[in-house]
Amino acid sequence: MTRYEPVVEDGALALVADDRDDRLEVGDIDHVVAAMGGDTHPIEYDQKQRKQPWLDTDDGVLEVDVRETVTTLPHTPETVAELRDYDMGTDRYGLPRRTVEFANELVDILEQQGKHDPEKPE
Repeated sequence: MTRYEPVVEDGALALVADDRDDRLEVGDIDHVVAAMGGDTHPIEYDQKQRKQPWLDTDDGVLEVDVRETVTTLPHTPETVAELRDYDMGTDRYGLPRRTVEFANELVDILEQQGKHDPEKPE
């Protein structure tokens, strides 16, 4: 299965396929970080999840380094195909629409790592 690796060149983020022939420009790395809310993103874990030995947090909140995540997390062809639907010239919140949609996708991925049902009492 083809994976798209993030590549940053001169501050611009792109997702590049394994064979390097397929490339999708996402936008300025600083804009992605800003669209995600800043340099860190909190993931909150419930009481059961906190008992996992790999989770090293006292308060149940793990702060994820957004820039590291953005520049290391590979993506599927499906995600890239969805992002291709968005134009780099269309503004949303003063940023290219594709950049914002990419940031939203990453936030969704990170949020899935924490509490699965935030409405359910612990």
